[in-house]
Amino acid sequence: MDTNPSLSAAEWLQRPLLEQVAQPLAPALPCPCFPALMEAILREVLEQEWSRLSSRAIAYLRWMSTKAEAIDVFVPTHEVATHGFELLAADRFGNSFGKIQAQCKELGIPSILFRFASLVAAFLNVRLLKEHLSRNEAPSRPLVFTQNVDGDYLNYPRALKAILDLFPESQEQFYFEVNEGITEDYLNTIRFLSEELGLRLALDDTNRMDQQVHRELLDYADWIKIDFQGTAMLEARLKNGERDPVLWHLENYAKNSQTSAMVFEGLGEHSVLKEFLENHWPLSATRLYHQSRERRPRPPWHDYFGVIQDHVPGEYGLFFKRDLCD
Repeated sequence: MDTNPSLSAAEWLQRPLLEQVAQPLAPALPCPCFPALMEAILREVLEQEWSRLSSRAIAYLRWMSTKAEAIDVFVPTHEVATHGFELLAADRFGNSFGKIQAQCKELGIPSILFRFASLVAAFLNVRLLKEHLSRNEAPSRPLVFTQNVDGDYLNYPRALKAILDLFPESQEQFYFEVNEGITEDYLNTIRFLSEELGLRLALDDTNRMDQQVHRELLDYADWIKIDFQGTAMLEARLKNGERDPVLWHLENYAKNSQTSAMVFEGLGEHSVLKEFLENHWPLSATRLYHQSRERRPRPPWHDYFGVIQDHVPGEYGLFFKRDLCD
């Protein structure tokens, strides 16, 4: 499908994605991409930035994709299931953030375009998944998705709002993770996005976050995500015999933030921290989730997601399988 300049991005999005999906040529991953739609949307919402790109840069961004990490319930133990996925930047070769940044720098692609391309790819893949589930009449519990939000997005609130308007389901399906790089001067923008646009926020918690920002965002965050470094630190403390202090810390954190969910990134299936919390977590109002880049998808999601490391050794995560689109 080639973009028709007489049609707006909204008009293109009224058509089923199953009719518009494309597959990049080998040696790329066999994942769905939306090159024409990607160009139509980015050209419309970031016209000036897009107009400065070289043809090589445009070709690279048109085929931007996402990878996923499953977010699975582990407490309460009787509800073990996949609740959603974090969607992260990936290009068509399965490369993740660092390698994409290097490629964008080489091609002269500004960070804002790379970030918005990742967001658009995430929204498109979620909508495509929903179309597949509907076509297959596959019963499933409602899924939620998370996507990082940083200063690049917040410096362009109009462009962000325009993209969110193109995907109104984002209000119901997405938690936007505010990462550790956010500074105090972005708080007003974050409040606007949360209050005026109805966005649900997840606090991507790490020791690198400014403490004033952390305190302010606790009132807005519905979810707390303990990043992989924080998870590793808690596991180390537990192995050192600090059982009561670890439990006290997490219990008070959940109470003070009034969160309904805490997600532990990088928590393996057989982690001592996971086993400990399965047996000792006292707060029924706060569910616990674990997320790992190395975990394979649970049924029925193994039918919809492939594992990147099966195709690209050294890269990790899940990708939406292309063979469903044939």
